[in-house]
Amino acid sequence: MPNAAYLGVMCRKRNSIMEDFFRKYSAAFDAFDAEAIASLYRLPCSIADIDGVQVFSEKTQLIKKLDASCNTMRGFGYKRSEFRMRAHEKLGEDGVAANIDWRIITTGEDIDFRTLYVLHRVDGAWRIFNVNVYQ
Repeated sequence: MPNAAYLGVMCRKRNSIMEDFFRKYSAAFDAFDAEAIASLYRLPCSIADIDGVQVFSEKTQLIKKLDASCNTMRGFGYKRSEFRMRAHEKLGEDGVAANIDWRIITTGEDIDFRTLYVLHRVDGAWRIFNVNVYQ
């Protein structure tokens, strides 16, 4: 059985990897780049947000949804996003559940919300499988 020091190092490493992943995700939204955002998902995937629950099996469908989200964000004055990792939990060797606090900085009032992500490691890279946006 691994000792506590080893487990602490592995937890910090996984936290750093997840923070790097969400920095890329945030930067892709900041650039309104639907294709870059979609590249961080695996297929099939699902998203539960203000548009309801949607399942995507084709990349073109996902890009269309993310492009619409980017256009909506442009419309309300989106400037940038900030995130804080609330918690993450290992789901076997190739899965992670991550709870993220988001703050959307806009030209008006900032928007705060939370999101639960389920990520899978696919061919050595982390990809989003499921998104649940909540307050």
